[in-house]
Amino acid sequence: MRRLWAVLLGVTLTVAVSVGADETSQVADLYRTSYQAEARGDYVGALARMREIAGKTGSSYFVQVRMAWLSYAGGDSVASERLYREASASAPKSVESRIGLTLPLMALQKWRDLERACRDVLALDAGHAIARARLAHALYALGNYPDAATQYRKLVEDYPADLDHQTGLGWALLRMGRRAEARQMFAAVLAVSPDNANAKAGMAAP
Repeated sequence: MRRLWAVLLGVTLTVAVSVGADETSQVADLYRTSYQAEARGDYVGALARMREIAGKTGSSYFVQVRMAWLSYAGGDSVASERLYREASASAPKSVESRIGLTLPLMALQKWRDLERACRDVLALDAGHAIARARLAHALYALGNYPDAATQYRKLVEDYPADLDHQTGLGWALLRMGRRAEARQMFAAVLAVSPDNANAKAGMAAP
């Protein structure tokens, strides 16, 4: 009897190991095909493979963040926002998921939420350049031109060759009625980027 149980136990363990190995191989193949689909620009297909992975392994932080990105890239900003928020909740100290959240918020033009998301990132990483730039953008979109100008001015000081920061400051100054200063910013951009559409529009603005 003991010998029989030993044989049965051995068979059971072998089957369990085999099933586990097969599942691991299937998940690896799904990741591979997801990345391949993304490289082709097939975000819907890449996301479908990630959903299959979530069904097999559960919705881990990595799965949530990747699904959030693919949803955004595929044009579903509503789903992307939800998934990035879920990822942030599962990893409270994650800067990555919070800066990711700013992408669908910008696409959805949810400026108040974007401002909050950027400030959440800056609470974790005060010097985060992308969060600072997107905060400036949110403030400008909300009509808070003085605070937007303050943010853009510091960005220009820190990143003097970034033309987007310069034109952002120019537009904030223009909206504040400080036309001469704004035109100086736009002229400086056009001096090194003669076809810069944003600076040209600023120069032509009434």
